[in-house]
Amino acid sequence: MTRTLTDPYTTLGVARSADAAEIKAAYRRLAMQYHPDRNPGDKGAEERFKEISEAYATLRDPELRARFDRYGAAGQGMGRPDFSTADWQTIFQEADIKIDWSGRGNVPRTGNMVFDALFGAMAGMMRSSGLLPGEDRDVSALLTVPEARSGTRRRVHVPGPSVCVRCRGTGQGSAGFCDVCGGRGVSRGGAQVEVEVPPLRKDDTRLRLKGLGGPGRPPGDAYVHLNVQLPPGAALAPDGTLRAELTLLPGEAARGVTTDVLGVEVVVPKGSASGDTVRVPEGGLGGSDLLLTLKTDVWGGLWRRVRNALS
Repeated sequence: MTRTLTDPYTTLGVARSADAAEIKAAYRRLAMQYHPDRNPGDKGAEERFKEISEAYATLRDPELRARFDRYGAAGQGMGRPDFSTADWQTIFQEADIKIDWSGRGNVPRTGNMVFDALFGAMAGMMRSSGLLPGEDRDVSALLTVPEARSGTRRRVHVPGPSVCVRCRGTGQGSAGFCDVCGGRGVSRGGAQVEVEVPPLRKDDTRLRLKGLGGPGRPPGDAYVHLNVQLPPGAALAPDGTLRAELTLLPGEAARGVTTDVLGVEVVVPKGSASGDTVRVPEGGLGGSDLLLTLKTDVWGGLWRRVRNALS
């Protein structure tokens, strides 16, 4: 249901004869009181913030103010003026109100879809103008155990819009403007970033790419979540110790064998049996060990040898 416009003078607590400075001062005081960031989770404060913002948008516009003075709310067409064209960026800026909804999903949720859409567009505009911090971006990358153990390089896609990797948002390049983003400083479709992955100690490690997230002032960061792809039955301890199973042919266990497991050479001693444990120093992550539980099985041992031959 569309909410009708209340008396903007009453909403802001000013007289009908108030000048622009008095109206701005009243709005600034109330807006700071009901600011969404100062009232987290308070839907009533969000509704009040919306109401006083609309009242100020009405009274700061000479045409809208004159129409209200003459006709009241009944003269606003369907009960309230169309605020979709209001210059919210200037409204907040001239009243010295800093808006940062980055911790609230970037848009206040009021239950009014039209108003939320309006503020969503406004937030995007303010970010692109450098009036709001940029949003962070999250990406994921899957690493094999050898990659996680030794470190590697990985190309990841940071979703857009994101800060241009080449010019870091300046829009400048050797030819005067950045040839990657066309001088905009922003990659609207996202950016491919080459990431230097250090040797890991644990799974679910997060790398921060400072300033390569969404555009804004300051720009957001991009976070690369690194996960280790473990074989079935393997487990990675918090200290980096890796436990896995090694399936051997019965004859291999009896006479001993040297084989490759998860990128490291493993020497199985002669006379080993199913259930024994072989320790491989620094075969885990971060200098920790790899602990292999031996299992003898004909078909499993043959399949292991085929895999190793093909890799």
